[in-house]
Amino acid sequence: MPSYQQHNYGASERKFTTGLSIVVLLISMSVIAAYLLIGGALSNDTDHPATIVLPKPAVANSR
Repeated sequence: MPSYQQHNYGASERKFTTGLSIVVLLISMSVIAAYLLIGGALSNDTDHPATIVLPKPAVANSR
């Protein structure tokens, strides 16, 4: 009877870890947070407050 098991011939089983992707995620989050904090500290201009621009709502024509 044939065996349907995979033959690895002594090779170790591959183990995939998520450590690298988590480290990259944490580093990128830290860089973005530092950029925002430093940028906010450097642009502390009280003469020109931040402006939020929102789109005007569309008027619905119902007939």
